[in-house]
Amino acid sequence: MAELRARLRQATSPLHDQVDAAFSEFSLEQPDDYRRFLRAHSRVLSAAEIALERAGFAALLDDWPMRVRRHALYADLVEMDCPLPTALSLPLSDFASCWGVAYVLEGSRLGGRVLARRIRQANPTAPVRYLEHGDVARLWPAFLTRLEQDAASCAWEPMLAAAERTFVLFAEAAALEHDCEYG
Repeated sequence: MAELRARLRQATSPLHDQVDAAFSEFSLEQPDDYRRFLRAHSRVLSAAEIALERAGFAALLDDWPMRVRRHALYADLVEMDCPLPTALSLPLSDFASCWGVAYVLEGSRLGGRVLARRIRQANPTAPVRYLEHGDVARLWPAFLTRLEQDAASCAWEPMLAAAERTFVLFAEAAALEHDCEYG
């Protein structure tokens, strides 16, 4: 049942590891690093969600409105008096590539609750709407079911290329924010 998920996970594992390494350099207990972390995520998440909406992906995933996180992320950044960054570019050519991008986005929410707890221990008033967004216990399994049912007939190459591109964008966004200074 989880054949497509396993293929995507195996094929993107090296890039996933690179992204994890890039984001582990942010000390989320430090407000400036947390801002940079959120800004890096915003650069990719905003571009990806908007691109998915423009491609009509919401018609394939009927619970899309519950999955959209960019507004929670924007609210966290605004609360931290942090300017919204420019979104990176993520063009989508077909539904196969939409599934690849969505796979990365949905997977990215899995560690959010753990990170939110860590941040709240250091700063109980830190905004964590983005990291706590959605019912992960329901959204992730529901997404995987839809991925296996609806994306299995899609072309593999564009799906994989889009997933890889999304991971690369997350790594690039982290690198952009590592060097930023905010007051």
